[in-house]
Amino acid sequence: MATVSVAVLLPATTQPAIAQQKTASVQHSIPAGPLPQALNRFADVSGLQLVYDAGVTSKLRTKGFNGKGTNTEILSALLSGTGLIWRSTGANSVTIESPSVAANAEGVVLADDGSINLNTITVSNGGILGSHADTYQTAGSVNYISAQEVEQKRGTSVGDFISGIPGVLNGDSRNSGALDVNIRGLQGQGRVPVVIDGASQEQTVYRGYNGARSGSFVDPDFISEVSIEKGASGAADANGAIGGVVRMTTLGVHDILLPDRQFGVRVRGGFNTNSTSAPAVMTEGGMKGGWYQPGTQPNLRDGGNMDRPSFLNPTGGNGSVAAAFSSDFVDFVAAYAKRKNGNYFSGKHGSGQPYFVDKSTDPDFPNIGFDGLSPWKGGEEILNTSMENESLLFKGNFQLGIDHALELSFMRYTSEFGEIMPTRIGTHTSAIGVFQSEPDTLDLKTYNARYRWSPESDLIDLKINAFRTDMDHRATNLLPGWGGVVSTSVNYAQTIRNGINVSNESLIEAVPGEFRLEYGGGWQHETLGLPKDIDDKQWVINHSEFPPRSGKRTEKNVFMNGKWEINPQWKAAAGIRYSSFRTSDDNNSMKMIGNWPNFEYELIPGKVTHVSGHGISNHASLNWEPLDDLQLYGRYSDTVRMPSIFETLKGFSTAYLPAGLEPEKARSFEFGVNKTFEDLTGNSDQFRVHAAYYNNHIKNYLTRSNVIYDEPIAGYVGGLGMINLDYAKMAGIELSADYQIGNFTARLGWNHTITSRFCANPGTLWQQEALCSEGGFANSYALQHVPPKDTVTLELGYKMFDDRLMLGTRVSHYSHRFTESTTATQNEIQPGKWKPYTLVDVFGSYNFNEATRLDFAIDNLTDRYYMDALNAALMPAPGRTFRLNMTAKF
Repeated sequence: MATVSVAVLLPATTQPAIAQQKTASVQHSIPAGPLPQALNRFADVSGLQLVYDAGVTSKLRTKGFNGKGTNTEILSALLSGTGLIWRSTGANSVTIESPSVAANAEGVVLADDGSINLNTITVSNGGILGSHADTYQTAGSVNYISAQEVEQKRGTSVGDFISGIPGVLNGDSRNSGALDVNIRGLQGQGRVPVVIDGASQEQTVYRGYNGARSGSFVDPDFISEVSIEKGASGAADANGAIGGVVRMTTLGVHDILLPDRQFGVRVRGGFNTNSTSAPAVMTEGGMKGGWYQPGTQPNLRDGGNMDRPSFLNPTGGNGSVAAAFSSDFVDFVAAYAKRKNGNYFSGKHGSGQPYFVDKSTDPDFPNIGFDGLSPWKGGEEILNTSMENESLLFKGNFQLGIDHALELSFMRYTSEFGEIMPTRIGTHTSAIGVFQSEPDTLDLKTYNARYRWSPESDLIDLKINAFRTDMDHRATNLLPGWGGVVSTSVNYAQTIRNGINVSNESLIEAVPGEFRLEYGGGWQHETLGLPKDIDDKQWVINHSEFPPRSGKRTEKNVFMNGKWEINPQWKAAAGIRYSSFRTSDDNNSMKMIGNWPNFEYELIPGKVTHVSGHGISNHASLNWEPLDDLQLYGRYSDTVRMPSIFETLKGFSTAYLPAGLEPEKARSFEFGVNKTFEDLTGNSDQFRVHAAYYNNHIKNYLTRSNVIYDEPIAGYVGGLGMINLDYAKMAGIELSADYQIGNFTARLGWNHTITSRFCANPGTLWQQEALCSEGGFANSYALQHVPPKDTVTLELGYKMFDDRLMLGTRVSHYSHRFTESTTATQNEIQPGKWKPYTLVDVFGSYNFNEATRLDFAIDNLTDRYYMDALNAALMPAPGRTFRLNMTAKF
């Protein structure tokens, strides 16, 4: 859907002339309720500055706006019935006042003592998904990221743009180009879906002895805005989302067109530093020790490429071009983006860097090894971190009459990115050193159709969202052996997901106050197997090592949500959802034909087996606003997550699936407060704060571990397999705050983990005595999901030169892992290793005019050597990196 272009609102007395203007319109919903909140939301969406008397508006209510309209139509609808009017008082400002004041004043309302009594809302970026104001106005924990903030935070790896959001991290950011979002310790397998223009694309891939990774992919240049909802969600697109939802929209006409333009082009290009072209496959790096003959010189490798480019030397780049057309009946966007960057270099300063140590325990067998967080040295090229992406987007919005809207879109994302099995770089006894592996290739196609029917009837606001994602991911894992022999193991998979969500919202006038009922359902169907378009399928089978996962899964749900505004102070909400799933497993096996070394494998489909389940979710919340600037709330949810397709298909390392695999059931509580303080210093400043306590208790938490088999398999009574734990528990507190005075802004985000605990049922774990662990059990995927005890981010910004220049800095601190888990042997999943670290980033932008902007940033200003929180592969993060981008609109 299109969103409102920033436009100048003319005086109310000239509205007939405005109706004739060709201004962009938007399908938007601002709910009925207190007028100040609605005006704040409108300011965020429109990009306008609103000036009004806070005393006049504080007790007024609006009927809201639901439909498609221009700035003029939306604002007029919000003020309808309030007795207030609006008039233009500048190129980007509007004054709201009573008709009597408008007739006798020039945009200034005076108090009895003659002083100015205005409440000025400073615009923050916002759009279809929300705005920064939502963090301090929502009865829950939410965050918003604008397109410009994505540009500021985009960093070196795709997941960098979500940095600084309290309670939100990206898992294993440096080893692949995927988004694998962790919210409050919950991650993977659909617990935190990433929804892009209404479509889900997540694919989980096997990552060797060190676990599995769930990934979604998008180019930062195509992101228009991002909203993050934390905690279990009852929304139509959030079936099974027990941890939260990350929602994104891609480029719309409002991101490209200049004000009052119907056609336009946006061109963006830039570069980054601190990287180099990936070397030849099997190039070695990092420190390496080993056994040596007594009396001889040890054969050591003291690092790899240390030839780091100079600070301002461009070594990577990105470029994109996007065109848009807008009219009263159709909006259209076409865009292309390309991004290329080589392997980056780690920072030079900080603890955790490797050093050689003598690990000999027997004088007849001398052994030199290294200690530290990683085999890579400070300032060294980090192998397997390159990427080369191309993206294509077509999107059309069609206004089908007054109350019908249809959006159709297609997006293609192709990528060749560095990735290496974590077990190849030091977490497993078979690892023999760090080396450059072959890059992965990925081809992702996304098809979307979104329809909305919003007539004047209070009973109908119908939304239908249908999508198809087709992800072809091909990973090549090299296995070096003795004498320089290298064998090739591949993991090829194609995941096709078709889905549809349908919902309708009705205003039920029979209920006192304002009661809205939303109801609908959803359906998704996934297939997983070898890609259909393989040049040499037999070669792939011969090099797969183990039978590829193959099968299909269907999930259905129906839901009903009620929102009741009892009176201006009290609001309540509740909902219920029924969900079910069914997975069909092809049970592939491989049979050797011929004799070693002249042999090949035959892929043999087995007898199809099925796993199914169902469950009921419910949620309730209560919101009390005793004052206009104070909100207290409580939320409870009992949410079911059906097992994913990866969790219910047999494959290497999860060949054992218990017959009674149960869905997870997350019982979650959250209590919070939102408070706004106005004019603390007498200089029209504003301070806003959101604080919350959360407690997640996940019954039947599903993971992999060393489990006791129901019956012996090949003589073994236990081994790797999927298991329902008794429960997992995560609890903590979260704080978001911002302060604004004049051109200065400050934001603070803090998340403190109080509890992380995983407990198993007696008689289910193999060779593990303890039934509870704070950090996860042996070979559990949860070992990679336990977050830091504390994460704190402080961001400061200042605007100058008539808001043309903005400068900012962000200081982020990540404490140690909540608990330092250990494993009995190195051939098990290793928990992420990092030491507490503090990062300093600086950024800025300069607007030459409304059509041209320069963005610049220095990531990791102090060039710190560190390992990211939630890393699964022992790969240090990028050192000091300079980024510059120019955006021009025509």
